Amino acid sequence: MELPPGVNIPGSEVYVDDIVIARDDISRIAELKSFLATKFEIKDLGNLRYFLGVEVARSKRGIYISQRKYALDLLHELGVDDGDVLLDKGVYQRLVGRLLNLCLTRPDISYFVSVVSQYMHKPRSSHMQAVKRILAYLKGCPRKGILYSNHGHLKVEAYSNADWAGSIDDRRSTSGYCTLVGGNIVSWRSKKQSVVA
Repeated sequence: MELPPGVNIPGSEVYVDDIVIARDDISRIAELKSFLATKFEIKDLGNLRYFLGVEVARSKRGIYISQRKYALDLLHELGVDDGDVLLDKGVYQRLVGRLLNLCLTRPDISYFVSVVSQYMHKPRSSHMQAVKRILAYLKGCPRKGILYSNHGHLKVEAYSNADWAGSIDDRRSTSGYCTLVGGNIVSWRSKKQSVVA
């Protein structure tokens, strides 16, 4: 498919038959939508509110992304909203996988999910207890997410830290970092190092 001059797809995100277009020039968005309408049957749903489990809200303060519904559905599915959860290995693995997905908009749980994900093959009751603590935390604040605001600059900042041999199992360290652009977090990670510090 040949695009009209000046129109490029890098300003958009495509997933199967859904597309998100984000540009700073509204005329470019209109041009791309017009072009796509000549090639495909399209339905414009307006401003982005929900995409791949991520809720998007715009305000004067900026753009807020969260996975509130995902977190609430997870808690409901596991019965956390009704009482205690009985976990087995398969449930533990599925639950940690879902928590990893939730880290997409929740840097506040990344470290803890990284720790419980280290025990996927042989979870013990203490690991399941840690997962329950994460769930209890989520139950108290399922609406948390990330607010992207215009702070008037595009300064890049990066921070990192490590716990230096913090694992009592193998004395390996857990490292973490976050990167901010314009005062907004754009990437983060928490991971156990592969070698002993």
